[in-house]
Amino acid sequence: VVSKGADQQAISTRFEARDNISIIRNYGILLIELVSSVPDGIVTFFTSYQYMEKTIAHWDEMGIIRQLLAHKLIFIETKDVVETSIAYDNYKRACNI
Repeated sequence: VVSKGADQQAISTRFEARDNISIIRNYGILLIELVSSVPDGIVTFFTSYQYMEKTIAHWDEMGIIRQLLAHKLIFIETKDVVETSIAYDNYKRACNI
């Protein structure tokens, strides 16, 4: 269980804290640390598409997406079943599954 981010600020998945930029940044930094050491793929879950889109936008502004892409390809699930199937197939190919 991770209770603090790299900056020692408490992190939380509580709904009330979901817009906290420090928490969003700390989850991104945690993900960077994971992708730099875990072989193959990592799946990250979000509580909703809206929260995922908002978080990805913040991570892009913070340069976190660029750092993630230095280690892994990123495949994003959408509400479209066909697009998601294609993303899943590409993810499996990238991980040699």
